[in-house]
Amino acid sequence: MLPEIFYLQMIAFLGGLVQGLTGFGVMLVALPLMAFFIDIKTAIPLIVLLGMTINLILIFQLADHFAARRWLPLLLASLPGIPIGVWLHKSVSQRPLEILVGAVLMATTANTWLRIRPRQTLGRTWAWITGFTAGILAGSIGTSGPPVVIYTSLQPWHKSEIKATLVAFFMTNGLGVVVFYLYNHFFTARILELFAWCALPLVLGVAAGSRLYGRINDETYRNAVIWLLGILGLLMLLKG
Repeated sequence: MLPEIFYLQMIAFLGGLVQGLTGFGVMLVALPLMAFFIDIKTAIPLIVLLGMTINLILIFQLADHFAARRWLPLLLASLPGIPIGVWLHKSVSQRPLEILVGAVLMATTANTWLRIRPRQTLGRTWAWITGFTAGILAGSIGTSGPPVVIYTSLQPWHKSEIKATLVAFFMTNGLGVVVFYLYNHFFTARILELFAWCALPLVLGVAAGSRLYGRINDETYRNAVIWLLGILGLLMLLKG
């Protein structure tokens, strides 16, 4: 086995562990690390496939906690943003994409460090703004996570409600991204080969993360990966 494959498998396991624990993170964690071993325009479609696999697993685990009023506005608002993001993915070079990934990671981290909290529950307008921004990011860099994670973390919801909302959104939004990626022939034979190598470590990571999820409280859940995201965001900014 090539060393490159082994490193990608370990990264897939880590991404599965984080997303199994929190409901998000495979793209945010795995993309900056995979970009050190493969081209970012190869890493992005690969992680889109890995993320869809994770969400298929988690959607059954959290079936009792889904509420359409929480995730449907986010999804509907994201749809017009996806083709804009796909156009950006096709039109810009690798370096700006790397900088964009680092910037959105740092924005997610800064939100938690500064403890920004609204005085009341965020309304429907913020859901639409969040969803549209997430759609652009999903189409361009394969991750709709940062704005949605920030939006849900600001809501007074239980950890199961937050995780279920994230999984439902990422699953449905991810289907739209996959359709656009298929149409634009982003899933090459090379990407499918790498996905086959990474699938088993990914599933093992999800299983481990889901086991840990039942043992943490809400505050620990909200902050479990934030320092790691900050470090990875800084590394990606420096690389870009």
